[in-house]
Amino acid sequence: MLRSALRLHKSFASPLASFRAAARLHTVPPLPYTVASGVSPLLSPAALKIIYSDHQTGLVNRLNELIAGTPYEEKAFYQVLMDSACSLNEAQIFNNASQAWNNDFFLRSLSSTPSSISDALAKRLSDSFGSVDVFKKEFTTNALGLFGSGWTWLVEDKDGRLVLLNTYNAGSPHHRRRMQRNDETATDQDFASQVQNPYSGASKYSAPAKLMANNSYVPILCISMWEHAYITDYGITREGRQKYLGNFFETVDWSVVENRVFRSGGF
Repeated sequence: MLRSALRLHKSFASPLASFRAAARLHTVPPLPYTVASGVSPLLSPAALKIIYSDHQTGLVNRLNELIAGTPYEEKAFYQVLMDSACSLNEAQIFNNASQAWNNDFFLRSLSSTPSSISDALAKRLSDSFGSVDVFKKEFTTNALGLFGSGWTWLVEDKDGRLVLLNTYNAGSPHHRRRMQRNDETATDQDFASQVQNPYSGASKYSAPAKLMANNSYVPILCISMWEHAYITDYGITREGRQKYLGNFFETVDWSVVENRVFRSGGF
């Protein structure tokens, strides 16, 4: 394994626990489905090859190059992510580690034969968003509001509330200093007008813009809004991205999501 589990949090091991170490370097674990089969109807085999075989492998290989001969070489994957998040001088290490973690988390949420939403999970989502349909609608609006590359997340806060979070580039919900909440090209006026803009990614269900020093989030579900994830199958139009998001909900394995929501050990 990756020398120890890459964790969602201290109490919950993440999917990247299946990463393995060879010659003190990290390798990409196999997915629960094959690249040749794709994930229908969301990702064709060609699209999945780009996301997993090409992009994910490239991220991990680059991370290995960056940490070779450094103290990070002996650390578990999650610890590399968290420790590098604390140092602005190690942005490249963080970016590759975080992006690989996000990508793996996204892909392991999917199945061509997904489990349906259980009553317990539907109630939890309804308690937070009013209904499952409202959750899907708000999640989709947030994702369409990302201008550029990033991720849309369903996360749990320290009080057990489920909220939505957008992060740009390799932004991580694990560390408040590296969530990368805002588009770097945005202006104060853009932020001030977000509430009035239905495509801004702002929502009354979004995580608070300002966090206390010790705040972070537990990720529950995410979708990659990086162009390489959808351009092969859906093109670059807004309509294409909307179809991508619709097919995402057709392939989410809700049993995986439920295990993350009702994990043991608390936050």
